[in-house]
Amino acid sequence: MFYQANRLAWRLVAAVVGVSFIVTLSLTAFLVRQEYQRSLTQISTDLDTLARSVTPQLGSNLWLVNTEAVRTQLNSLLQTKAVNWVELIEPDGSHYSVGALSGDPKNAITKTFPVNYMHPLTGKAVRLGELRLVNTLDGLESQLYTQVTRMLLLLGSGMAASALCFLWLYHRLIARHLSHIADYTRGFNYERLSAPLDLARGDSGQDELQVLTDAFNAMRLNLQKGIDEKDAAQRELFQEKELAEVTLISVADAIVTTTASGHIKLLNPAAERLIGWSFAEAKGLPIGEVVITQADSDGPRLSRLLQIAQTAGKRQQREKATLISRSGERFMVEIAIAPISDWDGNRIGYVVALHDISAAEALTARLAYQATHDELTGLTNRRGFMSALVQANDAVKQSGARRMLMQLDLDQFKLVNDTCGHQAGDELLRQLARLLIDMLPENALVGRLGGDEFGVLLADLDEAEAQVVAMQMLVSLEQYRFVWQDRPFTVTGSLGLVRMDQECATPQEAMSRADVACFAAKDAGRNRFAWYRGGEEDLQGRHNELQLLATLRQAAETNRFKLHYQPIVPTLGPHQVPHYEVLLRLEDEQGRLISPGAFIPAAERYDMMATIDRWVVSHVLDELSLRQSRGEVLPELSINLSGKSLNRQTLAFVLEQLEEKPLPSDRICFEITETSAIANIKESALFIEALRARGCRFALDDFGSGFSSFTYLKSLPVDYLKIDGSLIRDVAEDDVSRQMVLAVNRIAHAMGRKTIAEYVENAAIVTVLQEIGVDYLQGYHIGRPEPAFDHVMQADVAEFKLSGD
Repeated sequence: MFYQANRLAWRLVAAVVGVSFIVTLSLTAFLVRQEYQRSLTQISTDLDTLARSVTPQLGSNLWLVNTEAVRTQLNSLLQTKAVNWVELIEPDGSHYSVGALSGDPKNAITKTFPVNYMHPLTGKAVRLGELRLVNTLDGLESQLYTQVTRMLLLLGSGMAASALCFLWLYHRLIARHLSHIADYTRGFNYERLSAPLDLARGDSGQDELQVLTDAFNAMRLNLQKGIDEKDAAQRELFQEKELAEVTLISVADAIVTTTASGHIKLLNPAAERLIGWSFAEAKGLPIGEVVITQADSDGPRLSRLLQIAQTAGKRQQREKATLISRSGERFMVEIAIAPISDWDGNRIGYVVALHDISAAEALTARLAYQATHDELTGLTNRRGFMSALVQANDAVKQSGARRMLMQLDLDQFKLVNDTCGHQAGDELLRQLARLLIDMLPENALVGRLGGDEFGVLLADLDEAEAQVVAMQMLVSLEQYRFVWQDRPFTVTGSLGLVRMDQECATPQEAMSRADVACFAAKDAGRNRFAWYRGGEEDLQGRHNELQLLATLRQAAETNRFKLHYQPIVPTLGPHQVPHYEVLLRLEDEQGRLISPGAFIPAAERYDMMATIDRWVVSHVLDELSLRQSRGEVLPELSINLSGKSLNRQTLAFVLEQLEEKPLPSDRICFEITETSAIANIKESALFIEALRARGCRFALDDFGSGFSSFTYLKSLPVDYLKIDGSLIRDVAEDDVSRQMVLAVNRIAHAMGRKTIAEYVENAAIVTVLQEIGVDYLQGYHIGRPEPAFDHVMQADVAEFKLSGD
């Protein structure tokens, strides 16, 4: 614009002055040269002006990665006549370019300007790239030379007018607005950020002044945005600081913050309570003077942890230590130390967290003690005793150390419990525990294995010395008198002794041998001791029985008993109600079935039969209840009861089961042997009468093995007599056996009882029993025991066998 205004001035000068051609030409040439140089200077100045106005906004857009705004801003530069080609180059090599280059690139003005961004927070300039502005000077020289003649005419007279006009126009269009911009810039501050720069120009379009104005306003908005973001960041920082302070105050753990040199900066209330220092007293002191931990061989734990934390990055260092408070109290704490770093990663302090674990450690120690000690007596419990036994067994195997194991069972403990109650029994166990500890050697380990069983582990004693200790224990127990509510009790015990040696493979084997020896002492009359001798057959047999006893207990708990059913059929005529005897089998761990003869003697010897009989009764009634719910015809089932079950406890159990499972009672028949019934005739009669009153039936098993039972038959109101199998086996061949069966059958019928013949193994026996008139038959010829019964099928098979005979 400046160039165009001076070109008109030259035309006026040439018309008015009319100087001579040479002078005018020389002057024109001079002026043209001056104008050319001035134009170059003006272009350079314009480029500088444009660069100063555009680079701040351009830097902001690059900082915000606003690609579209960058391209818009570069395109706006082409609207000025001072710029023909623009290129923006970023540090990573990326560039933007607009416009086009034409002609000789040497005949052009190229200027390069740095693009920086003044960071609002740090106040430092961030280099974002460089701006290259190019003016190609296309047609500048040809225009100057073609206008020489016109300028000669106008130069003289128009110079003054052009100058005046130019000054007026410059003032009107540019100068006054630049002055307004300068005044606005000089008075610009944070309070005027909300007031935009506005030029009173009307609708003048998007020229350079407007671009400059827009750039100023964009810069103002960016500053306003930066200030708002800064204010928001400061508010968030303040909130975070408040949150951190409130958290430190309210957190339950003790928190201590320090400087990089380890001096106290902050103590939260929990830390003040734990270490006994107030924040005002501790502030600025070295942490080692305030937080004192019990020293170990490497020096104070806290100092060592601080040294580790200096090179450990942001990882927390944790360690348990004993904290000594200002008042001398000791606490078990878990120390956690984490470093604090500034913006540049420099270490500026540490956070030390102290978590009081004294209660947890005490609880852990208490639980560990309870896990290996008996709560009632304070002695080692079975678990702790077995652990000690494992160590003793290892010592015996590795170094041949001498270890003796004793098992003590109290003989009269049940009497105290039954007569005085469990409170008295507990007090007796506590007193006996103290008695054993006082009388045994110091290196002896005494443990309560359960109930009234105690274990004693002796070290460095031979068999003679261990026998002396056993005698002393028995004598002390015998001399001891337990008094409860003015009632004295004598307590004795049975001792089993085992010498642990190479033949004893495991601690469990040693305990099993001690158990066997203890049972041997009981069988020998109680209040004595017995040694386990591996070669003695009676002890080894008892050892096997004890193992079988454990199997029986496990079978009752895990339902490894199995029920089988053997049919009982009438001798003449079809079934009215199917009848079966329930037989018991034991399934071992390999799934093999064990017959009752292999485990019933051991169960009777160790009082397990009542438990087994109750299991059978419960499962038989469950089977009948299931079939009743399906609407099936219920058979009559005969359940065997041992003599140990003919008592009031079993009677109450059976009555309770009948109440829970309402069934036709005449479908249940209990079989008892004549020997068990006669052994306790009154208890047996009471048992039978109570259940027959409920509708149940009874059979007297093994009848006829001794004719003394006829004397008691009137006192036992049974429904069936099962003739002993020893008579049935030979009934077809031996006339004596036949006469005995005939006599039993007649007497039973005379007393209104039905007879059942066992062990019917062939057709000849069936024929003889039919002739005698026995009512029912049972045996392998009739049907073998099966794990499930189907009364229709088995009745048909039985009738077929009998009709075939």
